[in-house]
Amino acid sequence: MNARWNIVLVVIALALLGWYYSLNQQDETGLAARIQTSDSPDYTANKMETTLYSVDGRKQYVATADEVEYFQTSGDTLFKSPEVYLFEASKSGGNPVRSWRLSADQAKISKDKILYLDDNVSIQSLLPESKIHSLQTSSAVVNLTTQDITSDTMVSIVGQSFTTTGKSLNGNLRQQVATLKEQVQTHYEIQNTQ
Repeated sequence: MNARWNIVLVVIALALLGWYYSLNQQDETGLAARIQTSDSPDYTANKMETTLYSVDGRKQYVATADEVEYFQTSGDTLFKSPEVYLFEASKSGGNPVRSWRLSADQAKISKDKILYLDDNVSIQSLLPESKIHSLQTSSAVVNLTTQDITSDTMVSIVGQSFTTTGKSLNGNLRQQVATLKEQVQTHYEIQNTQ
């Protein structure tokens, strides 16, 4: 009879050990699913708008996007279908006015306020007196503080009475200056003043 009790107790002990082991396995897999990996964003958002102000309280830029992912370790923010509006001081001394609209299929803003635009990049002037009306390219880099712009891909620029294309763009949006260094072709429209 002692042998039967020993067998029953061993079976009960094995059943309890199996049950305990299965509970621990479920907790560890649930915990692993909740732990954030280093390559996953700290937060994601849909239909988000971000406004950045300078130290003296003036708007520097407004960014909107269909989807935003922020990575705290690198300080990078990724955007899908972004629109970024740059601002400049008003000539009347009032509130800053929107000067440029930048859009692309995707973009990244680094912690240093450098904007990397990729795929179907479109940059349009919002000021009627602007010398440069628009730029089209497949990728561009814009310093959001200085508004310097660079691109190593083919660029098409439309301005007052001219259209030019070329590769390797360097310029400044605030100063409305753009220099193309390779494969440059320009077409001028001569205005008839009679």
